[in-house]
Amino acid sequence: MSRAGKGREIHALNAAWGWAGVRFAEMVAHSLMGHMLVTDDTGAFHYVDPDLGEVTRLGTEAEAKAYLARDETQAIWRADALVDAAAKRLGAPALGEVYSLTPQALVAGDYAHENLVRIDFVRLIQITGDLARQTRDLPEGALVNIKVVD
Repeated sequence: MSRAGKGREIHALNAAWGWAGVRFAEMVAHSLMGHMLVTDDTGAFHYVDPDLGEVTRLGTEAEAKAYLARDETQAIWRADALVDAAAKRLGAPALGEVYSLTPQALVAGDYAHENLVRIDFVRLIQITGDLARQTRDLPEGALVNIKVVD
């Protein structure tokens, strides 16, 4: 877990994930795979899952600690096999980078090791927030066409 504080990440969260109805205030921590523990402007804790495109309200600090202590949450947060594969293939992330999947693999839920990338954390927040906004109302299994525009 790394302590990131306020700044570019919070600005990116509010811009890209604002559709979720949360006014993000502080980045408490993020994982090497870009999962985030953040607070909002009321002090409530939230878990942002860039893979699933979800923001989960956790509540108080004690509730957030209990959520993060769960075995299932720890397995997702640490993502040991993915992080190990990414580090072996791509090297350690530079300052401000995390590991993730390509946008196509994120949408498809394809966690194959060849789909892992190193990406600027702020860019990941922007991409995943936009993808989540655009796909949030689609039914499970819907076909998605990703068009990249420079």
